Amino acid sequence: MIRAVILDLDDTLYAYGPLDAEARARVQAYICEELRIPPQRYEEAYRFGRQETKRRLGDVAASHNRMLYYQKTLEYLGVKPIPLSLKMYEIYWGTFLENMRLYDGARAFLDRMRARGITVMICTDLTAHIQHRKIEALGIADDISYLVTSEEAGREKPSPEIFRLCLDKLGLAPEEVCCIGDSPVKDVEGAEVLGMPAVLFRPGEPGKEQFEQIAKMIEGEIE
Repeated sequence: MIRAVILDLDDTLYAYGPLDAEARARVQAYICEELRIPPQRYEEAYRFGRQETKRRLGDVAASHNRMLYYQKTLEYLGVKPIPLSLKMYEIYWGTFLENMRLYDGARAFLDRMRARGITVMICTDLTAHIQHRKIEALGIADDISYLVTSEEAGREKPSPEIFRLCLDKLGLAPEEVCCIGDSPVKDVEGAEVLGMPAVLFRPGEPGKEQFEQIAKMIEGEIE
């Protein structure tokens, strides 16, 4: 019997790509004007900053930290990173969070889980601080009983460690928890290794129908 669901956040409850593109574009416009450099020069520096951060840190939550990307971007450009990197960070996340919207059907799904007494938690890569802010921006803080991030777990999905931490917080057996996410490897295979049923969410398909089908499947397990 399913007693809890673990939801991925990015590209499962909302569309990440368009927000990232808009936020990055605003940062680029700001820096190109501030430093009087062409967009190509900025993109070259940003690619370096992002790649260098990931190369140095490896597969950990901090490797996604935009502050580090921007700090290294400015260093590559030979520019003092303080306070510009903070301004870039604030522009990026200000733009991103301002424009977040739940996928169609997500709100109804969360309400349905609440009505059924199903505990909802989120398991996501990235740092805890920004994922908390996303949850608030989406207006779903009251719907989420637990949050596990890769920063807290010390491992990124699909590592068993992050899913074990989820189960520990829930206090449930793997077969009592359904994992839902957009990555076949990170979300589905990662959960199934520990014996949790898992459902692949497809961001390119209508969310309302997918959430409806998932809700019916879960309800079938508890009736």
